[in-house]
Parts: sequence; C-alpha cells; structure tokens
Amino acid sequence: MRHAVVCIALSTAAVVLAIGATAAPAAPKTKPQLAVMESTSSELRRSVFSGNEMQITTFYTLKSDCLSAPLVDVRILKPPAHGEISLQEVRSVIELEKEHFRAHCHGKSIDAVAMFYTSQPDFTGMDKLQVEVDFRNGKIRRYTISVNVR
Repeated sequence: MRHAVVCIALSTAAVVLAIGATAAPAAPKTKPQLAVMESTSSELRRSVFSGNEMQITTFYTLKSDCLSAPLVDVRILKPPAHGEISLQEVRSVIELEKEHFRAHCHGKSIDAVAMFYTSQPDFTGMDKLQVEVDFRNGKIRRYTISVNVR
C-alpha cells in the first residue's frame, strides 16, 4: 500500500446556475432560487519511467475535524493514449502547508482515492489524460494531467 498525498494548487472560478421556480398565476413574482456549483479546472504535470506503475496523484475530501469525508468519485474523461490508469482506495497521510486553512490536519491519516499510471512497455514521450472529480461537497473539478514518460 502506498502512502502519499500530492498538494495541488488550484484556481477557482464560481459558476452560478439559476434554477427556475414556478409560481401560481395569482402569486407575486419571486426571484428564482440560485444554486451555486463551484467548477474548477487544473493542470498537473508528472514524470514517470517507461513501463513502471507510478502513483501520480491522490484525491480526497477532508472534514473540518480532520476526519475523512465520503470518498470522491473519479471519472476518466479522456484516457491516456500510451498507457493505463487505475484507481485504488488507499489510506493516505495529509501533507498541507502552514498557511492552508486546514493546516491543523497535517500528518493525519485519511481515506483517499489514488490514481496510478503505467505507460506502454517501450513508450517514451508525453502522454495526457483528463479526469473529473466529484468531491461530494458541491465541488467538481476537472484535471488535465500531462505525463512525461522517460
């Protein structure tokens, strides 16, 4: 079992979706209710040796009390052209910077989903994949992962 966490810096952009509410004809007009869904996109870069299985990232959701939240849902949108991806539930140690709002959780062990990449046996060069992660807290993030296979 591998224990590693990749700290990822993300930029966020909020997307507001309007969900229309219907009112009876005689009722006064009301403003539609709004649901806020945070959608972000990130690019990750990793390097691996050809043919070796390598953990390239770990995804998790953390509660404010440093306990594991429900496991994330990872969907592969575009698989790598020259390799394979596998997902595995793991126990992982949280590594956070001092400035992180949950820095008090640093060093704690949590449940996570690890992503592993293995290139085709003699392939070298750049490979790329795209995944979408539902953190089950209202946030869905899309990751484009570039893998430099040496």
